[in-house]
Amino acid sequence: MRIKNEIEYVIRILLYLTKYGQDRIISSNEISEAEEIPHLFSLRILKKLEKAGLVNIYKGARGGYQLTKPSEEITLRDAIETIEPIISIKGCVNDPESCNLRRGECAVHRAFNEIQMDFIKKLEARNFKELAEETYKDCNCDCNTTK
Repeated sequence: MRIKNEIEYVIRILLYLTKYGQDRIISSNEISEAEEIPHLFSLRILKKLEKAGLVNIYKGARGGYQLTKPSEEITLRDAIETIEPIISIKGCVNDPESCNLRRGECAVHRAFNEIQMDFIKKLEARNFKELAEETYKDCNCDCNTTK
């Protein structure tokens, strides 16, 4: 299993907004440049983040983006579900009828179900306040200063 680049960009944008957007609105250009995300791609992701209720969009000359709620209330699960609404490591876990051999009634299905539940719990346990603190704590660049 591999996390898509789009999900990685969601995580990077949320980390950036957590670190620098507490007291100000941040432009899409600033986010794109700082996180090295193609600008048009970042705009599409920011729109998805707004639709998911994680980001406010402010229009106009001084417009930009800001988190809708405190970063400690935004989890890795929220970030992933912005792009992948259903987190599933195997199709039969969420839809046992899709298994044409045993209809989800086997040890493999039960094992994957348990692994998926543990994975989702771990995603829910990690919030962006903690992640930003860890990410920027030992940074040897200018990311520890206010932009």
